[in-house]
Amino acid sequence: MDDQALRTVSFHFRFKFLAITTIAFLLYVILSSSSEFDQFASSMQFKLMGPYFICAGILYFVFRKFPVKCPYCHKTMPTKKDWHCPDCDKTQGKDRFLMEKCIHCKQILATSVCDHCKQEFRL
Repeated sequence: MDDQALRTVSFHFRFKFLAITTIAFLLYVILSSSSEFDQFASSMQFKLMGPYFICAGILYFVFRKFPVKCPYCHKTMPTKKDWHCPDCDKTQGKDRFLMEKCIHCKQILATSVCDHCKQEFRL
């Protein structure tokens, strides 16, 4: 049994970073606004909410399609494929993004296997 830690590609970090920055932006908007809603609606913070959420939504779709490089062989792998779930031991049956939940057990994929060098790594 190999006790060495798996290398990571920080795939899930992209989405956690996006979620944390969105929450931080919302807190900034809420805490820096005035107590009157009319004054808040005319403030710059309120006007920035729409464009920010549009950009955050676009970044979400871009990040999940952004290719992943294997930390061992450094070759690019697709982020959409028919992946095998280690929790329920089933394949998805169709091409799905690595960041999506399993169709069968609803668990998020924590590790993946490189198509080229067959090494397992953390997402």
